[in-house]
Amino acid sequence: MKRNALILLLAILTSCGDFTLPEENEQIPILGWHGLPASGEYADVKFYKEMADAGFTINLPPGGWAEAESAPYFELLDKAHSVGLKIMVDWKVVNFFKPDELKRLKEHPALAGYTIRDEPSAKDFPALADAVRKIQAFDNEHPPYINLFPNYANEEQLGVQGADAYRKHVQQYIKEVPVPVVSYDHYCILLNAEKKRYIREGYYENLEIIADESRKAGKPFWAFALSTAHWDYPVPTLSDLRLQVYSDLAYGAQCIQFFTWFDPCCDEMWGEGADDNAPVRIDGSKSPSYYTVQAMNKEIKAVSKVFLNAKVQWTAHTGNIPRGCKELDKSLLPTEIKSLDISGSGALVSLIEKNGNRFLVLVNHDIEHDITISVKGSSKLRMLNKQGEVVKPTENQTLTPGDIAIFILIK
Repeated sequence: MKRNALILLLAILTSCGDFTLPEENEQIPILGWHGLPASGEYADVKFYKEMADAGFTINLPPGGWAEAESAPYFELLDKAHSVGLKIMVDWKVVNFFKPDELKRLKEHPALAGYTIRDEPSAKDFPALADAVRKIQAFDNEHPPYINLFPNYANEEQLGVQGADAYRKHVQQYIKEVPVPVVSYDHYCILLNAEKKRYIREGYYENLEIIADESRKAGKPFWAFALSTAHWDYPVPTLSDLRLQVYSDLAYGAQCIQFFTWFDPCCDEMWGEGADDNAPVRIDGSKSPSYYTVQAMNKEIKAVSKVFLNAKVQWTAHTGNIPRGCKELDKSLLPTEIKSLDISGSGALVSLIEKNGNRFLVLVNHDIEHDITISVKGSSKLRMLNKQGEVVKPTENQTLTPGDIAIFILIK
């Protein structure tokens, strides 16, 4: 009886006594790109548990294991399943797995999907479409996975020329390659010559294009955040990750991917002496980024009840309007919002609907400065905090760089 009373009390405290949000059986998936290797000492349940403990749900191993015998695949899947992880397997298993092995693979609870290609050119689309159809001939339940270039790729990389080449690249991909989800990367936070952070021009324009074209096609999209310092990209702070993750979610992303999980210094493109700022270093030890990503993933899980399977009604910006984005028209604000004022360089504003509930989402789109938001609303206005609790709204708040405010518009 005491235990039941305590549960009831907690429910009241976390719901303001008058409103609750239903908990999800699932959460926004969190994928570790260049994840744990598929062979060697790190293909061990100990390291899989570390990945799960950091909040990840999907491991995408480095390439080069497609020609392995079938047994390692199922051993890895079993290890992943034992700690609550899933794995993206190399799609080339379709070329050497026997029919009974393909059936066993499809039915394994730790299978996340089939990774095919990263950042293809348009000239690769016909071959990729063939690969997708080959997978879908035996498995329509798990997604074939291809990841697209960002909009700072050049015309030669995209395989498309002329005005609006990037949007045409995305449109052509969606038209020709029958993938069920659209994935792309864009790493937006860099250091200038004075080692100060800035956001790459075109970041929000890229989100606009991907969200728009995915919505037209009736497909969800997956987006990235950068967890590993390299070149002009800094060691990520929690603010860095928040800006990327919460912007992705506010535009409707249905999976958050981190580049990378495991240190990629063994890859030639990174060059000799690559830093060791991946969450897991090449020697298997944890860097400070492990704990930063872990904290971010905890927040993702807590707010999944808002963003998972939600529909974005519109997105806009205030203050400094990023290229390719719309300025907020306050006449579009729901009637529950009586006034909205945002100081400084402004914010990303998104209206989201899910299961009959609506949410007004504000994200500080400045990576250097705090903003102040002042929101006055009806008595039916509530907020969701980053612990996943429904609370009464605070009229005036400060949002640190990249931070989020989620307002619940009770019917």
